[in-house]
Amino acid sequence: MAQTVPFSEQEEWEIDLSTWPRQSQYVMFKDFDSPHFSITTRIDVTAIMKAKHSNGASPFNAMLFCIMQAFNAVPELRTRFRDTNGQPSVIEHNWVHPSVTVPIENDRFAFCEIPYTPDWKAFNENCHSAVTAGKAQTELDEKTASTDYWIFMSCLPWLDFTDMQHPLKGPDDCIPRLAWGKFVPRKNLSDATASNQESWDVAVNLTAHHALVDGIHMAQFFQNLEGNCRNFS
Repeated sequence: MAQTVPFSEQEEWEIDLSTWPRQSQYVMFKDFDSPHFSITTRIDVTAIMKAKHSNGASPFNAMLFCIMQAFNAVPELRTRFRDTNGQPSVIEHNWVHPSVTVPIENDRFAFCEIPYTPDWKAFNENCHSAVTAGKAQTELDEKTASTDYWIFMSCLPWLDFTDMQHPLKGPDDCIPRLAWGKFVPRKNLSDATASNQESWDVAVNLTAHHALVDGIHMAQFFQNLEGNCRNFS
């Protein structure tokens, strides 16, 4: 049985805006008409592909695990807006979890929520069971409207993209969006002794609300993701 952090055990705490170090950034960007920003970069996923060939690891599950490790390591990516009795507030979650899209019949997709756990074996089991159930859906049904401990994600395995724009509900939509594309083989020409070795990389896009997240936090996320993917085994 997979050991996980049940959604019912989510913890959150309110941030004191008067002492919050980035309060001025929050005030600056909170009311922008277009407050979201986006970065796309390439990530080396050679270790994930090696794990696929050596022991049959699912590249989708492995990539998702590395992504969620990186999200949960950056507190700013776990913060969310709240409106409590008409008063704005910001909370931080102890964990965030992936809500991903999965394919269903007639070239459509459905949403699939997966409990995150920092244990790979348990998370891999969670992915298999949740994705199987998700693919059995017949309609697109949003089940996350009452909660905000999510990262909304899409995988486009058919396309090696260079940029991405995500649909957002409006300027107060503070849940990060992430997409990754096709794993692309590259010849490793930087090392003469390994000139015939094949490496793999993938485009990853992250979009976040600037009132909660700055460029340095995105950089931390991508640095974490790069390390997670390189060290996956």
